[in-house]
Amino acid sequence: MDFSQFFEWPYIIYSLMIFTGFLIFAIQAFISFIGVGIETDGDGLSDLGSSDFSVRFISLMTVASFAMVGGTFGLYANIKSDSLILGILVTLIVGSGMAYLVYKIKSTLYKLQSNGIVKISNAVGKTAKIYITIKPGQAGQIEVGVQGRRKYLDAVAKDSSAEYATGTLVKVVDVKDGGVLVVEKAD
Repeated sequence: MDFSQFFEWPYIIYSLMIFTGFLIFAIQAFISFIGVGIETDGDGLSDLGSSDFSVRFISLMTVASFAMVGGTFGLYANIKSDSLILGILVTLIVGSGMAYLVYKIKSTLYKLQSNGIVKISNAVGKTAKIYITIKPGQAGQIEVGVQGRRKYLDAVAKDSSAEYATGTLVKVVDVKDGGVLVVEKAD
């Protein structure tokens, strides 16, 4: 096989696949590197009521990986076997496998994301420590673990005549309007 064969029909298709996949990957990597947020995971279509596997599976990254890896292996198989059919089969199998692998990696990473919002209602039932004294009829602050974080939140006593000094252990029993926690002496 000589170099001029790479400018013939099947090899040009493979080369375009590989180049296009690499170009998409390089642009996306550069944009991510400079910190520009761009939605490329295909979830935007799910707003239209479609949330099936195919819509979530197709993204720029999966298309780029299919083209780069599938095209490369398909070109290699075509050159080694001199069979266009084998090259196409290898392209489809390896490219689909790589696209699926990228999809699984991305979906696993998305599951690790968190929006960072702490729900105050998750503090109900937790034991907390008084941080700033709660006086009769007045709010103080408690230190409580919520969603794996240590939070300092406003609190009032369930019994409006009770006073809890700093360091006293209390139990969160309710949340009032405005996110103020209601506490009582811990058992």
